[in-house]
Amino acid sequence: MASSFRHTPIGNRLVFFALAALVGMTVGLATVALIQLIAWVQYVGFGGSSEVAFVAIAERAPDWRVVAAPTVGGLIVGIFLFTLPGGRYHGIADVMEACAFHSGRMGVRSGVGAALAAGVTLGCGAPLGREGPAVHIGASLASWFSERLGLNRSQSLALLGCGAAAAVTTSFNAPIAGVLFALEVIVGYYTLRVFAPVVVASLVAVVVRHLCFGSEPLYELPQFVLGSLWEMPLFALLGVVSAVLISAFIYMVGQVQKVWLSVGIPIWLRPAIAGLLIGLVALVFPHVLGLGVESIQGALTGSLTFQALLLLLCIKTLATILALGSGFAGGVFSPAVFTGAMLGGLFWFLPDSLGLGLAIGELSQPGVYAIVGMAGVASAMLGAPISTVLIVFEITRSYEVVVAVMISAAFSTTVMQLGKYTSFFRWQLERRGVNISAGRDVSILVTHTISNLVSDHYTRITDSVLTREAEFQLGAERRRVAIVFNEENQFVGSTDLRELVAHSINHGIDQPIMDAVRDNTVAVNRSTNVVTALQTMAEHDIEYLPVTRRHPDEQDEFLGVIFKSDLLAEHYAVLRKAREEEFGVN
Repeated sequence: MASSFRHTPIGNRLVFFALAALVGMTVGLATVALIQLIAWVQYVGFGGSSEVAFVAIAERAPDWRVVAAPTVGGLIVGIFLFTLPGGRYHGIADVMEACAFHSGRMGVRSGVGAALAAGVTLGCGAPLGREGPAVHIGASLASWFSERLGLNRSQSLALLGCGAAAAVTTSFNAPIAGVLFALEVIVGYYTLRVFAPVVVASLVAVVVRHLCFGSEPLYELPQFVLGSLWEMPLFALLGVVSAVLISAFIYMVGQVQKVWLSVGIPIWLRPAIAGLLIGLVALVFPHVLGLGVESIQGALTGSLTFQALLLLLCIKTLATILALGSGFAGGVFSPAVFTGAMLGGLFWFLPDSLGLGLAIGELSQPGVYAIVGMAGVASAMLGAPISTVLIVFEITRSYEVVVAVMISAAFSTTVMQLGKYTSFFRWQLERRGVNISAGRDVSILVTHTISNLVSDHYTRITDSVLTREAEFQLGAERRRVAIVFNEENQFVGSTDLRELVAHSINHGIDQPIMDAVRDNTVAVNRSTNVVTALQTMAEHDIEYLPVTRRHPDEQDEFLGVIFKSDLLAEHYAVLRKAREEEFGVN
């Protein structure tokens, strides 16, 4: 079955569309289950559940529940960390890594574990979002389908995009944004071969969302109208400030993690301590809990004062930093939306406070600034301005402010690109030593090893010969590379005809061969990828590399040689095949 599906002609693309629809339905239902799990945990912890009235529930709950819920929830999340691969929560950054370096292959276990941990995290009131775990479980399920059906790399990536799009669509009731998020952030490129099935999955997911929760928007908004074109510089400035704020946010998350390491508290205990601190703050300031839908609604309608906006921005952002730095499982988009709404609401007061009110003329409503702030902060956090603009648009359903939203998103993303942190997800990957900035071609090539390129086209010489003898032997055997062995038949070094001739010109023709060879440390093993091999050749200015097998306590075993010409041919063949798969050629 796997083989027949893999070789299905492109003319039978409807089969893949049906698979995309199946993934969209499966991921949609999984995301619905995650939302229901969050509601159930919230009910157990606080005695009631509501996404849009969490603060009211917390205010009515006994003090012991308000403190115990995030504390016990943190303890459960900490225990979950032991069951997850790598002992950490997996999210969108891991999906990006899977797409870039693992041909879209992911483990379902990590996805399910992350979803369960996130259900507890969000249900107990931690100020994080559900989009991260939803995307991860969606991608994990899509990867499971890919492995069972034996799909190739491009098909697996397309199906992974279907899973991510379906998760975003179901979570936010935003099908257009779900599609573009999958293409912009997860898959990383746009082709019709990928776009079409992702659209199918997103459409099926939105149907699942409407059947389960209805089609009503999350926020009830008035009709927004831009007041003056003179406000555009303010919106650009809001984007710049958003980027600065998120850069500080990312830095502080890293500092919290460093503090935990320095004090030596076990990983499993950190979420519980953070939950206790959040619970204690919630006794005085219950708005610190949950997604902050009520506060966002207040910012959008302009019902919050300057002092309230500033307090919400500071306290909840600090709580989010603590939660992320302590190991709670959750996404960063929803916190970014909250932070952006508060920051934008504060910006509405800026013209009057600077005495610019009369110069600008009629100001837009406070809600316009809140929406623009959402886009600026979320774009900086995700590093995905197109998706962010559309998510904000679909959440608020306000077309009139799209131009202002795009300006803020453009400036915030630009400032982030110029700074140290390009996005929260890329920062997470860089801390693990993973760099996905090299481009899609590199990400394709690193999945291909040199194992099938190892050649025996070399001359074998001993370490006792002279350079003149080595040159003569290479010429007689019509070979370019000489591999040097000692009396115990151990590989000790390598050279080529070009290097031997250069050495003879500079030092004479009757020199010991060991004076002209590179030692045996300049070598690679069979599992080395094409990119690393080419980089190693460039570093040493050579066009060949010995291939060895590592032995812990013994001399490395020599296996053969790889040549730069073969690597370049493999480079071309791999990328050509990838393009054909992506664009549906042949």
